[in-house]
Amino acid sequence: MVLLYFILLMAERITAISSPAQRLRQLIQTRDSGSALILPGIHDGLSAKILVQSGAQVLFLSGFGVTASLLGKPDVGILTQTEMESTLRNVVQALENISPCPPIVVDGDTGFGGENNIRRTVRQFASAGAAAITIEDQMFPKKCTYAAGEGVRVVERDECIRRVKVALAARDEAKELDQHDILVVARTDCRAALGFEEARSRCLAFESLGADIVYAENLQSKEEYMELRSSLKPKTFTMLAQVQTGDLSQKMYTSMDVGEMGFDLALFGITALQAQVSALKKTAQTMFSSMNSGGLVARDLDITSFVEMKEIIGFKESEDFQSRFDNKKSK
Repeated sequence: MVLLYFILLMAERITAISSPAQRLRQLIQTRDSGSALILPGIHDGLSAKILVQSGAQVLFLSGFGVTASLLGKPDVGILTQTEMESTLRNVVQALENISPCPPIVVDGDTGFGGENNIRRTVRQFASAGAAAITIEDQMFPKKCTYAAGEGVRVVERDECIRRVKVALAARDEAKELDQHDILVVARTDCRAALGFEEARSRCLAFESLGADIVYAENLQSKEEYMELRSSLKPKTFTMLAQVQTGDLSQKMYTSMDVGEMGFDLALFGITALQAQVSALKKTAQTMFSSMNSGGLVARDLDITSFVEMKEIIGFKESEDFQSRFDNKKSK
């Protein structure tokens, strides 16, 4: 009995150490204090593969990105919990040959409903392989904060706190009952509508509740970010998000800038999606203009070769596996 107990205890410790949530904790705790971890947004398995092959240590599955790429629709609260979970499972499977798989922070929006919806969302995303889930304080239907601006609608502070409490309870259930570890990112989108002081108050409430990561969306200046960071405890994990507006004069904070302000994660939620849209538009324009001017040749297109495409997607691994069962080779 003693030996069996020891084996079970060690197995539990190994599982905890290798869980996506634990890997995310370790990445944050061991990061260079002078630089934040770059958290690039993804929207499908291919974008995840490309970013990981390029050096991404952690990924963010964006609700904006999934809504746009999967549905071709705006981020206005129409994406369902099951569609987001299905995309998460596809991403995890796309990265299955990468060990260890980079932890994935998943956009949980408002939890997709009431208490039991939030509970289900947290536990289902944990079982699907998420390292962390964001839960925000917008009213339904939610909208991209940057798109909504001052028109963003958020719930009262009490309701905001209740959501986070439910998410934290579901987190604990996921670990104790389902054996799936997950972190809760408590997020407020209230800055544009209610001001900085309310955003800070909500973040302090998140911290006191025991949220694993605290996140205020769309603060208006570097000074506000630094003031928020100084208001929180030094050991509290934090995240800072940025969106490229298209203004060529816009100054984006680097990962070093974000790290020097004291934040752990520098989120670039839809940068990859913006790059994809730009590349598709340019390719389409070239394709159709060339068809009207004598034909299309390879040098006209700035595209990845088919050979490299096969390498990125993973044809060789698939072919190697299939070759193990080739009847001619096995004889």
